[in-house]
Parts: sequence; structure tokens; C-alpha cells
Amino acid sequence: MQHIVLVLGMLICLAACGGGGGGGGTSGSGAGIDPRLARLDIYEAQKLRVLGDPGAGVMGMPITNDENVPTDGDLTFDGSASLRVETAMQPLVVFGDAQFRINFDDGTALGEVENAFGTDSNGNVVNYAGQIDLDSDEPGQNMAISYAGTLAASGQILTLAGEMDGVFLGDQATAIAAFDLEAEVDRNGSIEDATLVMTLEATSGASP
Repeated sequence: MQHIVLVLGMLICLAACGGGGGGGGTSGSGAGIDPRLARLDIYEAQKLRVLGDPGAGVMGMPITNDENVPTDGDLTFDGSASLRVETAMQPLVVFGDAQFRINFDDGTALGEVENAFGTDSNGNVVNYAGQIDLDSDEPGQNMAISYAGTLAASGQILTLAGEMDGVFLGDQATAIAAFDLEAEVDRNGSIEDATLVMTLEATSGASP
């Protein structure tokens, strides 16, 4: 449990300090409001509900006690994922819609990150094609969530494969925070350091 608390603390700091890294350039068209801004607002509001903001005195959800983690039924979680890829010039920051569906009866979980958008190497905000697939064969507290997929846009091809740590939050496992703080991404054939963070809330299914 102590390991979970330490890593979750790092995640909260990352969400508060680094989550807005790609929010500078918003729209290249100048015509109206970029609808992706509304999605960023939704993502940030959810992160605030789930993780809180210690600097602003906002408390996040507590870590779910083991006895309150479901052992049967199913739950669907919706939210967002953010990927920060370190490059020599400036980081690439990509956001996307995330969903994770857990079946506690057969001990499996599947999901995806899709509808991605973020910065390219010139700092412009672009849409990224492709998706990141998620799965876990041991859903529970401090579960391992595997991820793999490719996102591509504006000459950038990002290929990911790794494992996130997933933590249930809320008194009744109402949210999940998942993270790989030492990820590696193949960017156009070059391996770059990266950070992958996912925040989700339960939208349907059984509660414990």
C-alpha cells in the first residue's frame, strides 16, 4: 500500500504540473473555438475530481480499501489519457478519450484510448489517427494494465508498448488512475522517454 501512495503522490504532482503541457497552441485556423478545447476542459475537470490539486487545497479521491474492490460483476470506466513524449526540441503532448471495461467474474479487462489529438514537432495542435489498446488479466487494486498501439499525425509516428500501474480510487472503487512514469515511445524509429497517465470514472456496472 505504501508503494501505491508514493506513486499516486507523484501522479498528482504530474497531473497538476505537467498535464497542461500541450495546451499552449490551441487552434491553427483562428475561425471560432477549437472543439478540442472543450474536451481538454472536461479532462481537466475529471482530473480535479479524481486526483485533486494539493496546491489549490482540493482533495482528490482516497485510495479504495481492498475490501471495497469488487470481486464480481462488471464496471465500465470512461475518462482520458495523456501522453508526453520528450524530444530534443520540445515535448509532444497528446490527449485522447479512454475507456476501460472490467469483468470481475472472469478476471479480464479491456479498453482503448482513441480520438487522440495534441502537438506535433512544430507545436501545432493536430489530430492523431490510431488507438492504444488496453488489457489486464488481473483486475484489482494495484493492477497491471498492458498497453500497445500506434498514433500518427503530421509526420509523427508514435508506437507504444508497455505496462501501467492501475489504482482504484473512491470509497466504492468509483475511479481508476493508471500511469507509466518511465514509458518509452518509438517516434519515427527513435526511442524517446515518455509519460503515460490515464484518469477514469465508473459510468456503469455493478458496485461492490
